[in-house]
Amino acid sequence: IKLYAGIYGLDKKTASKRTKWVISMAELEGSEKKQAGSLPMGLRQRLALGCALVHKPRVLFLDEPTSGVDPLGRRRLWEIFYRLAREEKVAVLVTTHYMSEAEHCDHLSLMFAGKIVADSYPEKMKKDLEKEAGKLIEVSCENPLAGLEILNQNGFKGAALFGKKIHVIAPDTKKAEKNIGDLLNKNKICVTGCLPRELSMEDVFVYRVLALEKEKKDVKK
Repeated sequence: IKLYAGIYGLDKKTASKRTKWVISMAELEGSEKKQAGSLPMGLRQRLALGCALVHKPRVLFLDEPTSGVDPLGRRRLWEIFYRLAREEKVAVLVTTHYMSEAEHCDHLSLMFAGKIVADSYPEKMKKDLEKEAGKLIEVSCENPLAGLEILNQNGFKGAALFGKKIHVIAPDTKKAEKNIGDLLNKNKICVTGCLPRELSMEDVFVYRVLALEKEKKDVKK
């Protein structure tokens, strides 16, 4: 921390004050005498964040800051980002491949293959997708991989696998639920659940990417 304070040209008094702030913010009390490399990943990430903040920047760029950090550590880091933005008035620009983290941002640009596929705030992205394609249905069934293939072959182009569930976006959810049930049962795949769900940023991202890939295939044809 002192090294970075010196690099940024802080005087001794300011450096001492900011060092205490970084140690408190990063929850490093009791670790002051340890080598940085010996710290757990979550603490190392918070230490790195503190070093980047030691000179009180107004804009902070973070490239996948939670990569390799456990879920609890990721949550703590995002709590810090939130406080920085709301209380310290720091503009925080973050890159992340975790869509659950993207939900916390005020504004998003979703990128795929070097191109921006959506640019807005999270709730508007979800509302725009609902207007364009419909609402989300979560399908639980035996053999979801086979079920997904059948749905894709029968006109459900927005269908995607989410864990052991299938997510389908449809303009008429009641009609879609009936058609999905009939179609999968006809192909001897037992449906155990077909329920409406709230769209997530992951649903938005997957839908946009699938639409982009379909456009590329259509152009090649």
